[in-house]
Amino acid sequence: MATIVRVTASEEIYQTLRSEILSLRFKPGEELNLQLLSTQLQVSRSPVRDALMRLSSDNLVDIFPQKGTRVSLINLKQVEEERFLRKSLEENAVKKFIYQGRPEHFSAMDKAIESQIVAMKSNDFITFLDEDDRFHSTIFNAIGMQRIWSIIKAQGGNHHRIRLLSFYEKNVLSNIIEQHKNMVEALRSKQLDVMLNLEDKHLSKLLQETESMVGRYPSYFKQENSYSGLQLRVANQ
Repeated sequence: MATIVRVTASEEIYQTLRSEILSLRFKPGEELNLQLLSTQLQVSRSPVRDALMRLSSDNLVDIFPQKGTRVSLINLKQVEEERFLRKSLEENAVKKFIYQGRPEHFSAMDKAIESQIVAMKSNDFITFLDEDDRFHSTIFNAIGMQRIWSIIKAQGGNHHRIRLLSFYEKNVLSNIIEQHKNMVEALRSKQLDVMLNLEDKHLSKLLQETESMVGRYPSYFKQENSYSGLQLRVANQ
């Protein structure tokens, strides 16, 4: 008999609010009114409060007792920690995938790239990022490490948001697509050193884009952050 998984109200609300934050529909620093959210979601305050507490643990909302709740500003130190986590785990996953990758895995990656091209043409950044995740998750799925990918996603909220912001920078999407194509070629031909070099450049590209994004969206970032040894001061504007 199949097991029926029941999703609780707080879990459904948590996923809904998390999606709104990660998609930047709820902007960094935006106030989240408990009563208003309860009314909009047509639920009592209790499951919304529970969901906000979980989002606080994810470093995606800040709760101020007696004052209210807001979407967390992007913390660049946490971005670096999340990028480091992903880079470390993905590089090790690639070392296993290089010997285990099969045609169906490469086909899945090719389809993700094709979908990214379509999304780029329509400036659908959210779909583009979803397909980017599908591309990389294929590596973990292929080696039976889906739970590791789930950990990366669960712990990567700040990194996710800054990646989405970076898509507004010139040529970023086309560069990602080109990098993905080169990565698939390296994986198909089992060129591990080439793949690891591409992976390093691919996952480190935010280092070059961050200063531009902080200057463009200063109100989205936590002030006086350190990012990879580079002090980035966010001016009050």
